[in-house]
Amino acid sequence: MRHVGIDEAGYGPTLGPLALACVAVDGDDPAALTATGVKDSKQLHDPQDLAPLERVVLPAIAWLTGFQPDTAADCFALLGEGPEIRAGIPWMEAAANLRLPVSATTLPTWSVPDLVPRGLSGALVQPRAYNAYLRRDPQRFGNKADLEWERVGRLLAGVHDPLVPTITVVDRLGGRKFYREVLQAVFPQTLVLIEDESPLVSRYRLPAADHAGHLIGFHVGGESVSPLTALASCIAKYTRELHMLLLNRHWSGRLSWLKPTAGYPQDATRWLHQVGDGHVDAWRDDLVRVTKDFLNV
Repeated sequence: MRHVGIDEAGYGPTLGPLALACVAVDGDDPAALTATGVKDSKQLHDPQDLAPLERVVLPAIAWLTGFQPDTAADCFALLGEGPEIRAGIPWMEAAANLRLPVSATTLPTWSVPDLVPRGLSGALVQPRAYNAYLRRDPQRFGNKADLEWERVGRLLAGVHDPLVPTITVVDRLGGRKFYREVLQAVFPQTLVLIEDESPLVSRYRLPAADHAGHLIGFHVGGESVSPLTALASCIAKYTRELHMLLLNRHWSGRLSWLKPTAGYPQDATRWLHQVGDGHVDAWRDDLVRVTKDFLNV
C-alpha cells in the first residue's frame, strides 16, 4: 500500500510564500514514522529557533529523497522552485548562500522499519505568482482557495499511480467541504466516487480494476490523522521559514532598527509601514500579496 500526506504552510500571511509539501511511502502502516519525532509543525515550530523543525525536516528529506540539502536553495529545489524564480530579488537570491542546518547542531539519521520512502514533491508560491493568479480575471478577483486547490490538485495528479493502491490524507483546505467536482477535473479519465462527506472528513475513491484504487481524504486536523500529513506540514513550514529568514536578514541588514516579521497580516502591516513606501513600492509584487483592497496594485 502506498501512503501519501499533503499539507501547506502560509495560506494566510501577507508576506512570503505559500508552501505545500507532499510525501509518499510504501508500507502497511505509516504510524512507524512517529518514532522519529514527527509531529504537527505547530507543535515543533519555535519562532525563535529553527532547530526543532530542522531535527525532523532535514533527516526526513534525506530519507525521502536520498539527498541531504546543504543550502536553502537545495530545499527549495525539492519543492519545485529554481533559481530563476528568485533572480533579481536580493533577499531570495541569497538562498544559495544560506547553509543548512541554520540552528540545529546535530541531525539524526532516519531508519524506519517496514516503510519504503517514495519521494517528496511540493510547491512554493511566491507573492509575484500569487498576485498574478489572483489578478488573472479582471471581472472576478481571484480566490486564494482556488489557487491552493490548483497546487494541491497538481500534487495529487503527480503522486497518483493507477497500478498502486494508495491512501492519501490531505489537511482540509480552508472552508472547502466538497471535493468531488474538483477532483473529477483533476482525474477526468476516472469516475470519482464519494465515500464520505461529513463534518470532519471528505473522502473519495478513484477505483481500479484489480485493487482498491486510490482513496483520498480531506480531513479536519489531517496532521493528527496521518504522520505523513504531519511530516508534510513540517516540511512546508520549514521551507517557508527559510524564505522568511532570508527576507528578514536582508531587510534588517539594510534597516538595523527593523524588527523581523513572520509575515502574518497584523505584524506585516507594522513591518511594511516601517520599511517605508519607497522600498515597498519598489518591490511590491515580489514582496506583498495583493488583497481585495489592492486588486489594481
